[in-house]
Amino acid sequence: MVCIVAIAGSISLKSYLHRHFHPEKSLPILAHITNDLEAVERSGTIVNTSTLRGKVCVIAYIYTVCPHGCAAVIGEMLKLKSEFRSRNDFHLVSITVVPERDDIAFLRSYADGIGLKPDDPWWFLTGVREKLSRFITDEIKLEPSVPIPESKRLNPLDLYEHDLRIALVDRGGNVRGYYAVFHPQTEIAELFRKKLHKDTRRLLDDPAL
Repeated sequence: MVCIVAIAGSISLKSYLHRHFHPEKSLPILAHITNDLEAVERSGTIVNTSTLRGKVCVIAYIYTVCPHGCAAVIGEMLKLKSEFRSRNDFHLVSITVVPERDDIAFLRSYADGIGLKPDDPWWFLTGVREKLSRFITDEIKLEPSVPIPESKRLNPLDLYEHDLRIALVDRGGNVRGYYAVFHPQTEIAELFRKKLHKDTRRLLDDPAL
């Protein structure tokens, strides 16, 4: 019986890996951004996401005191920044889950703390919660954040459960992939990380994709 369960588990894992990581001729279009987001960047400048058209973008939630997987998400985005920062057609975007806490000062301090420079191609956005949430849910199609009951919080600041995937957006505003770099199975998380870098490179090197 144990052998049967092990074999079934192995088949299930292989099926999952094949569905998500089997090479494709073209990256799928999973969503299309039609509406602009106006928000406040850590510099204090008001920015519009529509100005990023023509660039390959990596977009994800951020909560600077997140006790879950935000550190893994930021860590992977740092690697992408290091790999592609010299490209003028590449940009990263982090959108806060809790803007009333992650204001300009918090985001600026956080970015400084992880070694970012003012001219790095990476926005940290805050502003009105409803606008930020609507953009990342309706346009990027990440799952909406959900309040965590007080009894289930890991600490007093553990306020919201939120999507920990990274979204990859092409030059035309199409979402081409979601990457669970904090997947509970480490081998799957590693495959997502490798695929994220590979797909980003594909979009940068072949504008026709």
